[in-house]
Amino acid sequence: MFRTLLERIDQLEGKFRRVTAVNINSSSLKDIAIEVAKSYFEDCRPEAVKILGEESALRDLDENWQHLIRLAHGNNPRVSYQKLLRRLRKTTAELNVSGLSRPPPSHGETSAASELTGPEVLLLQTLEGYVPSAAASYKQGVLDLNPNQDRVSYRGTASEFREALRETMDHLAPDGDVIAQPNFKMEGNQTRPTMKQKVVFILNSRSRSKTQRKSTEKAVEVIDALCGDVARAVYDRASLATHLETTRAEVIKIKRYVDTVLFDLLEVSDR
Repeated sequence: MFRTLLERIDQLEGKFRRVTAVNINSSSLKDIAIEVAKSYFEDCRPEAVKILGEESALRDLDENWQHLIRLAHGNNPRVSYQKLLRRLRKTTAELNVSGLSRPPPSHGETSAASELTGPEVLLLQTLEGYVPSAAASYKQGVLDLNPNQDRVSYRGTASEFREALRETMDHLAPDGDVIAQPNFKMEGNQTRPTMKQKVVFILNSRSRSKTQRKSTEKAVEVIDALCGDVARAVYDRASLATHLETTRAEVIKIKRYVDTVLFDLLEVSDR
């Protein structure tokens, strides 16, 4: 339910990103915004009451959705919609996490969950609401790093983390939207936007400072470099078993950078 609402919010954000005018004057676009708000009140709000336990806890959220409807009844600035949708997406993602946490897990799920830290669980549940396949890759990567696992290779583990990041970026920054930016150019011999270009696109749409963008761009470059190192290690090292713990340490570094980028791009707080 909340996952569907998240998808509709993301789609609406994508439509606003493609608008070049200062104000939103399109009647069809405003009608879509109203329909998304209606889907919250009609389909999701009853479940939100069950999750939060009382009507009063929804006061601020209700007001934000009502404000979206008010914006859509006039010719209001595009940036007003974008700021509001970011707040709504964050709150909806939190409700989705809370909803996923409510059902009692089976024995097998309890065992797997016990191997994840609190921030990992939060990030995993947030990914579930955006890109389930990315969540699956991330969870597999975390479980692979369990020291009790008798692994002979971590190349696949590194790929799981990189794939989780790539799929998340593809969701937040579709190729078409990135390419449609003014003055966009492909890097080198690439046939589609790079992860670095997608980072710039996502953080630009959120009006992040140049310093903030550079930090996240650098993290993505490091992830690519480390993933390449792990892949090459399979062929370059005469005895992989001798260096297995070193390889595991390299994948742990990849995970740390992936965590940092995902927490930033998904605007998840572990506090």
